Amino acid sequence: MAENNYSTDYTDLRLIHTSRYGNSRVYTANCNGKKVIVKALKEEYAKDLACKESLKQEYETTSFLENKYIRKALDFVQIEGLGDCIIFEYIDGKSLAEHVRVGTLSEKQVKNILAEVCDGLYYMHRNGVVHCNLSPENIMVTANDCRARLIDIGVPETKQDADRELLIKEMEFVAPEIIKGEEIDSRSDIYSLGKIMEFIGERNISKQFGAIATHCTQFSREQRYDNISDVRSAISKGHNFVKLIVFVVLAAILAVLAVIYVPKIKANVEKERAERLAVEFSRQVDKMKGELPQLCDKYALKSLDEPITVDWSEDSLKLVESLAQYLAMDDYKAKAMQAIESQRVGIESRRQADFDQLLLTEFKSTNDSIAVVMRTALEEPTDALLLQEARKWYDTRE
Repeated sequence: MAENNYSTDYTDLRLIHTSRYGNSRVYTANCNGKKVIVKALKEEYAKDLACKESLKQEYETTSFLENKYIRKALDFVQIEGLGDCIIFEYIDGKSLAEHVRVGTLSEKQVKNILAEVCDGLYYMHRNGVVHCNLSPENIMVTANDCRARLIDIGVPETKQDADRELLIKEMEFVAPEIIKGEEIDSRSDIYSLGKIMEFIGERNISKQFGAIATHCTQFSREQRYDNISDVRSAISKGHNFVKLIVFVVLAAILAVLAVIYVPKIKANVEKERAERLAVEFSRQVDKMKGELPQLCDKYALKSLDEPITVDWSEDSLKLVESLAQYLAMDDYKAKAMQAIESQRVGIESRRQADFDQLLLTEFKSTNDSIAVVMRTALEEPTDALLLQEARKWYDTRE
């Protein structure tokens, strides 16, 4: 694709999601009267060659998949202001995560959805593709017929391999071998599907998949189901009780080891994640403060007849977008709103100063009889005294 050969087919772009630790942002758009999904890189990664290549690979991996349980990639284009973009079909529905959290699905519906996920994964695995990023957020459930659709195929986003430990908590559905950067196969998706079953069970939607989940989520791939067809059969027909005992014992052994080592690792990772997030937020706020003088110049007051309060919605929306990930976090929402409000206060403080200077200049130079009397009544006037009298004089003007 030629550089800057921007597509003009996509209009009414609306940001709906920004990856917290990844490199992508997602929009809805209109294309010839049809709603679509646009996935682009964040602004700071839009020119990063590795990120651009990863986005292109995601499109190439997804575009040839033709299955009713997989979201279709429609095109790979450049859009002005966004750069390289994948165009996906729009799915009218909610994620499995949203349904499970509010309890809107029956046990039968959950069982059917899991079976359909298996069917979609079977098609992918048969075509040499591993999802790698399977989670409740990446399983859409259609609104009209409650069918499963797999989305966001590919290794979970992280800017560099060195960032993997930072994402352990956020990647709770990702197989250990993916986090460690080892080779992956279809059993990596089986692990993620087991974690999804645990997610469902923890929220009391259905407890019937506990044994299957235990088999799916063994740390060693050799101890998991061999293929997704076996998982599909277990979901449909139940699980062998003897195998269940074996895997429960193995899981208990691994759980003991996890109790010893995992909490310390997770605590350190969580601390590092919080520290990094604080640094990133501070940098973003400092960047905003550095742009305030330009904003003040842009909205400088030119006349005494202009209002002090200014409509700066165009620039405030840009700031909201730049802080979108923080506005979605309870710990940072108030701070992010305060940072945006500080910009507005800065602009209006500058406009007030502009007003005072304009008023003082006019008061000094006007031949208005009242102004002349007020000026001459002052002994050794300073600008501060003149400004005080100027405000009184301004209030008496018609």
